[in-house]
Amino acid sequence: MFSKRVYVFGYGKFGQALSTMLNEYRINFFIGSNCQKEQSILKEFRENSFCFDLEDEKSLENLEVDENTIFVCAMDNNHENLFLALTLRELFPKNYILAISDSIYLTNKLKMAGVNRVIDIYSISGNIMLNILKNPIATRFLQGFINKEHDIIFKEVKILKDSPLVGKKINEIDFDEYDIIFIGMIDEANGNQFIFRTTGANFEVNSGDVLVFLGREQNLFKFQLECAGGKN
Repeated sequence: MFSKRVYVFGYGKFGQALSTMLNEYRINFFIGSNCQKEQSILKEFRENSFCFDLEDEKSLENLEVDENTIFVCAMDNNHENLFLALTLRELFPKNYILAISDSIYLTNKLKMAGVNRVIDIYSISGNIMLNILKNPIATRFLQGFINKEHDIIFKEVKILKDSPLVGKKINEIDFDEYDIIFIGMIDEANGNQFIFRTTGANFEVNSGDVLVFLGREQNLFKFQLECAGGKN
């Protein structure tokens, strides 16, 4: 179980998607509603819900926070989301802040406000932002934006030394054979930098690299079984 405490601010279209996934994967999280705008009690989460007031810093200062606490700014209103990020960074200068953005303008502003990572909703369709928290929790966050009625998932496949893909260029690999979509890779040789497929880079696959895919679970499992090497 993910032990770090996560505070999700906002129970709109973004907050609801995130909280559903966090709840499903039994993450230790708390969902917050804006006292001034959301009068209804979050009955679904009960003791895991809290109320905050953007105009009253004390409502944020009173949260139970330690050095490992993670904040997620997921309010639908862009101005309020930015204001929240600025306030959280001022109150908790050492804590990790992740924010949702639906515009390039807001993304830049959030980064300037001191947010550690920004998930840009509009860039997800072309450049899926994986590994946001540098562990599998990132995939679980993003799966919250996928229709749960089908079996399409994100999957990270680590390439081991005996993989038949080692030494091959990305463009030489036929991912269509497995009916999966190659999103990008975490290249160990380049400092674990995430490289999106859309950049057009044709890197060589090496042992230790992590390839990131979108597809049906059974197809991804088949690819992992035949191409990852060893036992993943």
